[in-house]
Amino acid sequence: MSEVITTHATAQPAGYRWWPVIALGVVAVVAALVPKTLLQPLDLIGYAVCHRIPAHSFFIDNIQLPVCARDTGTFSGALLGIVSYAVVQHKRVAQFPKRPYLYLLAAFFLLWGFDGFNSYMQLLRGSVFIYMPANALRLVTGAFMGITLSTFVVPLFNSAVWLPNLASNEPSVSSWHTMLRLVLIALGVIVVVLWQPAFLYGPIALISTLGILAMLMVVNTLLIILLMKREEHYERWGQLIFPLLAGACLMFSEIALIDFVRAWLTAQLHLPY
Repeated sequence: MSEVITTHATAQPAGYRWWPVIALGVVAVVAALVPKTLLQPLDLIGYAVCHRIPAHSFFIDNIQLPVCARDTGTFSGALLGIVSYAVVQHKRVAQFPKRPYLYLLAAFFLLWGFDGFNSYMQLLRGSVFIYMPANALRLVTGAFMGITLSTFVVPLFNSAVWLPNLASNEPSVSSWHTMLRLVLIALGVIVVVLWQPAFLYGPIALISTLGILAMLMVVNTLLIILLMKREEHYERWGQLIFPLLAGACLMFSEIALIDFVRAWLTAQLHLPY
């Protein structure tokens, strides 16, 4: 009987599984409909984490996206990967991916790092280093890095927050079915961003910046929980209201501080970006 109860306890409440998709869909539609000028504050979020070099960024309808091509892929892939876990996984997976999927994800990380290094060296040298960087390649490596991040962020959060009997010992990637789902998310991000239809500027800009906020929220919320010494103490999302609000306040403070310091340094040192 205890085994049955434990198994049932690790399953996520059905009511929570679809709300991230619904919420994301609603805000994406709103972002597609509102005037693009109302989305300019998203640039402030991108300004805090990304160089925003125009030549390294995509422009949709002649408007630069809030973050560069690589970060657009990375943060969009990460957010959509996390949302897919909320919908598809019936349990709060709390273990990192198992082999051989771990090796594939490591390859995605290495490709992302290698392409970033090559791009940086080209910028530093002013000439081609190993190969000519391209925004399409930055986007591709970024999108696959994004889904890789999601496979580690989800189990890290689950293992640190929920009571041990509510966090499943299953790995975040344990089958090729899960791996395929994540790869399709990355491919979807790549196709949509390369397509660049004018009406999708808002959703693409919003999803990439929400990905930034999601990553920062996870880190800051976990930091707050650690400082409170409340690891593995929670049963329901409602009990996380204070850590989440504190994490959000810390997150926006960090973004504001980085924006201020970067703008000041840019003005003082006459930097181009």
